[in-house]
Amino acid sequence: MHNQFEPLNHTEVVSVDTESFGNLDLPSTFKVVQLLAAIKEFIDFQETEEQLFEKGISCEVLKFGAKGWRKGRVRLTLEFSPDAPESPLEDIDD
Repeated sequence: MHNQFEPLNHTEVVSVDTESFGNLDLPSTFKVVQLLAAIKEFIDFQETEEQLFEKGISCEVLKFGAKGWRKGRVRLTLEFSPDAPESPLEDIDD
């Protein structure tokens, strides 16, 4: 099934419609790490990229069905879900 998201490596390249990110200062094609840095700047996050995107930041989460708050860490990632191929030849590596 093609609606499964997979994390992208920080050095992989993404191309988007620039109107999708109107508030971020990005070209239409960029590395994942550039998007994450632009998000960090946009939200005016004062910690390092490593803190926000790798190690995570301290938090508490209340998940649906949980009995209470749970302490832990959250981090930002970028994930990709490919569309179904238009022809069988487009998706040879699956």
